[in-house]
Amino acid sequence: MSAASSLDTGPLHDHRSIERLTIQALEAARAGDWDQVDACYSARGIRLAACELDRTVAQHLLRMDEEVRAAILVAQAGISGQLADAAQVNTDLVRASRGD
Repeated sequence: MSAASSLDTGPLHDHRSIERLTIQALEAARAGDWDQVDACYSARGIRLAACELDRTVAQHLLRMDEEVRAAILVAQAGISGQLADAAQVNTDLVRASRGD
């Protein structure tokens, strides 16, 4: 899925449309498609501003949001690990070029 993929285009006040956008964001997060996650949340924000959610629906969305957050944290940890590895390689290359 990419940012150019079709987003849910249901009515602004439709709770199911908001839920589908959240599911699309979760699927995109699991796939590492962060542009699509952003597009889904942007579209969802517009819809959320146009309606009122009951508590049950809001709690369901929050649970899915937590899953998206967990996917983000996993991605951040992976990137941090790669950056640490790259820094170590850089340090080793500098030492090798100086003959340490």
